[in-house]
Amino acid sequence: MNTRFVSRGARLRALALAGTAAAALVLAGCSSGGDAPGDETDAGDAGGSPEASALETKVAGFLQPLDAYEMPSEAIADGAALEGKTIHYIPITIQAPQFALTAKVLEEATASVGAKLQVCNGDGTPSTISQCIDGAVNDANVGTIILDGFFIGMAANSVMAAQAAGIDVISSNQNVMPDFPASDTLGYVVSPGTDMFVEVASWISLDSGGAGNQLVLVSQDGPIQQAFVEAGMAEVEADCPDCTISMLEVSSANFGQVSSDLGAKLLQDPNIEYVHAQFAQYLPVVIPAVASTGQKIGTGAATLGALQAVAGGQVAAASGQSATFGSWALIDTALRMANDQEVFEYVIPTRLFTADNIGDVTLTEEAEASGEWYGPTTFADDFKKLWGAA
Repeated sequence: MNTRFVSRGARLRALALAGTAAAALVLAGCSSGGDAPGDETDAGDAGGSPEASALETKVAGFLQPLDAYEMPSEAIADGAALEGKTIHYIPITIQAPQFALTAKVLEEATASVGAKLQVCNGDGTPSTISQCIDGAVNDANVGTIILDGFFIGMAANSVMAAQAAGIDVISSNQNVMPDFPASDTLGYVVSPGTDMFVEVASWISLDSGGAGNQLVLVSQDGPIQQAFVEAGMAEVEADCPDCTISMLEVSSANFGQVSSDLGAKLLQDPNIEYVHAQFAQYLPVVIPAVASTGQKIGTGAATLGALQAVAGGQVAAASGQSATFGSWALIDTALRMANDQEVFEYVIPTRLFTADNIGDVTLTEEAEASGEWYGPTTFADDFKKLWGAA
């Protein structure tokens, strides 16, 4: 906890904002303007100065799209390496909006290289995930298996069986684990999960005037989800030493229990001002749970529904990642592995959405699928050029 976490994505955004004082003024002088918890203090007072504080500047940066993405420079040796193959996509749960969007975009990306997509819902349980992987291994036409949002250890035997059969496996929205290192048959497109946690928590720190009491719903779907929060806590605590942060454990497998657990927690601690759902899949439970108690809601892994909730006032702050960019990066990774080329270390773009910028965002499925919320939309063509498919 002594080392302050600053992600590559955050550094890219900080560089883009360097010398742009206007960006820091997005929040300057803004107040919550209501009687809900946390509204007593102007956000502009968080730094104790009429000038933008470091926290104001950082949060203002989170609200901006990126100007460019990091892309590989090495072209794919054989863009037809997956032609006629089936890409098996296995998310921990297709109920999560982010994974449903990824499945949709992956169809287009796989088609562009002459492959087809097969989706199998992991349903949040190790047994179902293993069945999905085993089914892919038994497919004579399998090209690559993409795992999304869960710890490999949940289905370690099935993953190792796939690798032993010479099938490339890609783990997405996780971090590289020592027990499952990257190899010729195991690749990673790592998650910006810590970025999203920090973005929402930083907004809460600013909005509360540096004294917010937030309850974080932490996913127990695997050790990585918990690690996202742990990795960001040092930065959050440094920005807001007077904030109170407590945790509530939740999971996809026990989704039906979240409502009662959350209600009990809010009754136990009436001083909670903010409910921070690590992932937006829990919003259908969180929004009605706080309707009568008035806490402000923040969330990560936000997709269209969460942003519509920001626009409608049900959610105060939502951080999302570009699942669209990530989907194309997954197919690029699959091609590089199929060609025995070095896998590129992608930075998946993230962005924070609040009342301060949501009015400038086009809230349609088409806009979401284009990736325009996070920055330029030229990346699909850029990938196709690398693949020789343009």
